[in-house]
Amino acid sequence: MMKNNIYKILIISLSALTLLSSCEKGFLDKYPSGTLVESNAFMTYENYKSYMYQCYSLFTDKRISSNFSDGKYHANGQYYADHFSGILSDRDLWENPYAMQTVATVTSSKYWDFGPIRTINIMLSHLDDGHLAEAEKKHWKSVGYFFHSWWYMELVARFGDIPYINTVLNDESPEAYGPRTPRKEVADSIIARLEYAIENIGDCSRDGDNPVTADACRAALSRFLLREGTFAKYHGLDEPYQEYLRKCVKVSEELMASYPTLYTGNGNDSYPAAGWDNEETTESLKGAAGVIMYKEYVDGVLMHRFSDFVHVASHTTDAPQATIDLFLMQNGLPIANAESGYKGGEGKDLWDVYDNRDPRLPIAFQPPVQAKVGKFSDPDNVTTFAQWTFWRPGESLNGKGNYTITEADSIKFRKYIDYFGPNIKCYDGGGEVRLGSKRVPGHNHTNSMQHSAPNITKYSQTDNYMRCLTGYYFWKHYTAWEKGLNKSNQTSDKPIFLISEVLLNYAEAAFELGIFDQGAADRSINLLRRRSGVADMVVSKIDANWDPDRDKGTAAWTQGYDARTNYEVDPVLWEIRRERLIELIGRGFSFYDVRRWHKAPYFINRQQCGAWVKAKGIPYGTGAYTGQFVDYKQIKATGQATPDNSGSGWIFTYPSPLASGKGWHDKYYLDQVPLDQIKLNPELSQNEGYENE
Repeated sequence: MMKNNIYKILIISLSALTLLSSCEKGFLDKYPSGTLVESNAFMTYENYKSYMYQCYSLFTDKRISSNFSDGKYHANGQYYADHFSGILSDRDLWENPYAMQTVATVTSSKYWDFGPIRTINIMLSHLDDGHLAEAEKKHWKSVGYFFHSWWYMELVARFGDIPYINTVLNDESPEAYGPRTPRKEVADSIIARLEYAIENIGDCSRDGDNPVTADACRAALSRFLLREGTFAKYHGLDEPYQEYLRKCVKVSEELMASYPTLYTGNGNDSYPAAGWDNEETTESLKGAAGVIMYKEYVDGVLMHRFSDFVHVASHTTDAPQATIDLFLMQNGLPIANAESGYKGGEGKDLWDVYDNRDPRLPIAFQPPVQAKVGKFSDPDNVTTFAQWTFWRPGESLNGKGNYTITEADSIKFRKYIDYFGPNIKCYDGGGEVRLGSKRVPGHNHTNSMQHSAPNITKYSQTDNYMRCLTGYYFWKHYTAWEKGLNKSNQTSDKPIFLISEVLLNYAEAAFELGIFDQGAADRSINLLRRRSGVADMVVSKIDANWDPDRDKGTAAWTQGYDARTNYEVDPVLWEIRRERLIELIGRGFSFYDVRRWHKAPYFINRQQCGAWVKAKGIPYGTGAYTGQFVDYKQIKATGQATPDNSGSGWIFTYPSPLASGKGWHDKYYLDQVPLDQIKLNPELSQNEGYENE
């Protein structure tokens, strides 16, 4: 399917225009006839549209962690951010720099960048040239205000106080050498500009397919108001955080009225929570329920590697046990609740861990799947397929002799094959959407089948792709239908703004204002749960004992921090935050979240570990594990445990940062102001904690 969108247009003269606008007078006395320069670039509506296309790259700029990145490696943006927060981890032992205090002194920074602001201010400076009708002028002013605010949202999140520039500067402009603008002033300006855009952007039909609209402005405003309001509250800033949160509730409710339903899928997948999966794995999101704005990818024009990357050895993202434990049971209870029915834990295998859990768990993390890999000349596509068949009782896993398959094993080994559907093609998807998303067993794009899921690195398996360290392989972007071959040639659309995020913003803001009740839960959290097949949140049932593992402000690994870190999280708020972490997992939101909640040490300082395994006789891989173990119960009690060779336990991944005297520094709640900028402009102040660097 070919798709039309605004990103297809190649604007050859944009960079030249930006450069010319900053050149000194007299650099060129004459220009060739027809040359596009600043004096004639803003004459018509189409001129403005062409100029502003370049700003749409801010939706894929990987410096914004919640963006889907530039079509190459999403690990550079979203996964890094979720790794920084402790929600995701890395197979190859890439340690969290914020846990191990290895964040380098910043001499210069790609984040301290006002290039996008200058580009937008140039356009805004020409709106009074008299070439546009009043409605057109307001429209492009609104588009400019949106992108100006979009980039400042990131600058504020990273640096707090930040120079606020709303005019075109040159080397002599005094504003270029002034102090940082107080965070509150910048925040108020962002809010005011997005509110203006909502009211004045008007008709966007002439801007091409999938442009910035009033609803996109509302979604950005909802995100910023929650982020800034809660950051101000939990960090004790002198900002009107309650006003911000009231505005968040209002603008979120406006969007909720316009987008009353969630996307339930493209029709090629029938497993529970398929809509949550397909928001990131479907060919086209055009017209999809609950999708406010999306990034469109087009065959031969703009493509990505999101799924292909998950099929191959380069994908190193997995998760610690603590993240898996966040997922509820399908009955809506936390696994630590005595009534939950959770079957996993010490001495149990991964089928027990996944049994009756939130269906988003096997979509986010590849569930246990065992199939006998081999090539068959006459497959029946029922029990035997082109490159694999089901295991039979009495056979030995991969011929290694470490595990002999029982009758019960032969049944559970195929559980998730029946659940998601068998991988009937066993080769590069070739763009056949009907093949669906999560088909198992997995394969890479040399048509090799995955011997075991999980494919843990501490097994002596021959395949080195789709492997992990913890036992929890992150495969949210995995699709069976997309072309791979280690190239950026995939075309599934990716969301920019979804109503699901807005529902989470609304729920959290409502709780912070003291107005979150059962009605609010039904309008927000429960819509997400119903799509995923999880029982409703019943607010009246959530008491202090609902989740014994809730953050009560007493965690051993956060002692030594002040009361702003060690506050007890209300039981209902804990459930709202849990829902956010699960719904948005892998999207790069969590590092923003744990910082605005002032809870980074709780998530980052605790030692990570993987699934429970035995050294011998386990029903995955070769049936043997050669790594070390730790005691997860000890980690939950003290934050750390010493690895051993005891023969069973939870997979040892990283040593505790606390064991070496490391851990989260509160200065990390904001980035360091780059030293080269302070040298150029002594009026700039440094963020607290970095003064001596």
